[in-house]
Amino acid sequence: MTNKMKESRLKLLLMLGALTALVPLTIDMYLPAFPALTEDLNTTNSLTQISLTASLLGIAFGQLIIGSMSDIYGRKRPLVLAISVFVIASFLCAISPNIWFFIVCRFIQGFTGAAGIVLSRSMIRDLYSGSDMTKMFSLLILVMGLAPILAPVIGGQILIFTSWRGIFTILAIAGALAVLMSLFKVKETLPEERRSAGGLKNTANVFIKLAKQRNFIGFALIQGFVAAALFSYISGSSFILQDLFSLSAQTYGIVFGINALGFITLSQVTGRLVDYVKEERLLIMGFIIALTGGVTLLLAALNGANFWPVMFGLFLIISSVGVLNPTSLSLAMEKQENNAGSAAALLGLFQFIFGGVAAPIVGFLGTESVLPLAMIILVCQICALLSYLLLVRSKF
Repeated sequence: MTNKMKESRLKLLLMLGALTALVPLTIDMYLPAFPALTEDLNTTNSLTQISLTASLLGIAFGQLIIGSMSDIYGRKRPLVLAISVFVIASFLCAISPNIWFFIVCRFIQGFTGAAGIVLSRSMIRDLYSGSDMTKMFSLLILVMGLAPILAPVIGGQILIFTSWRGIFTILAIAGALAVLMSLFKVKETLPEERRSAGGLKNTANVFIKLAKQRNFIGFALIQGFVAAALFSYISGSSFILQDLFSLSAQTYGIVFGINALGFITLSQVTGRLVDYVKEERLLIMGFIIALTGGVTLLLAALNGANFWPVMFGLFLIISSVGVLNPTSLSLAMEKQENNAGSAAALLGLFQFIFGGVAAPIVGFLGTESVLPLAMIILVCQICALLSYLLLVRSKF
């Protein structure tokens, strides 16, 4: 690969990473503010967690609509329009007078912010295939991975100087910068001759076709259950670590960042190994790491929930996503050259629907103990493994 090609690929990764980062920033930056937000809006822990669910559901359906529309109209126009609305929704979150207005705005924010993640995936599929695509997905995770590491840390630091409302003001500013980048730097990657014919009927037929592909649905379920475990952690960790273990908002951000660093590290190891190890074998390795962490967390919860065993279990759980996510994503997208936007959207739908449903369950079951979180995560991991064994394994 020439230096010019490497430079071009790096620029593309940085731009797509920045766009994709809007989603983890939207999800993670306000996590340290959960207790303060709950008190300020005079609401409950469960309703505060539902605001997270609202954004996850918005991201799910946003990917579905925006991804399918991008197969018809190209990638750039839907991207610019969606991120522009994201800016408005973020500002409205910042001035929310009550929890219900906030929840609605969070849904809109998630719906429009989803353009960054689904269209970045689609653009990579437009340009790459095979192991090159897996490498690009892994590198994309590296670029965007800075967001979940820095988001809670930044959020915690912002809370020193301002309230949770300042966090959403910063998200609005980040969205405005993304709009400018999309307008002047991002190029269209889907030529007109490869675009789908318009119409609701055609879009529905594409989704029906994808739904009939057994291995694709298997990978979609894997992505969904892995996301459910991840978002259960995201939803419950703020209350559990700050209330149960008495961590400050700033210390919680650091702990969250360490776990995200494990996720990034394994995603890069996966990208390096893909030239030597089959992707489905790497997927199995991811399951082993995930289940080791899940069992460790459950045993820790049943034996007094000491801080370090809990942290070790969570670290393995979150790190395993760095293997499971890019491998299952690449394998699912491999044969979707003509329907990349719709395929990426359907995968995203599974991820964020499952994550959105799982996120408030921890709050409903109680955040006074680690046990509900440990049980939910382990059940999700087992379901992901069963999806592989029953729907995918026989196809390889």
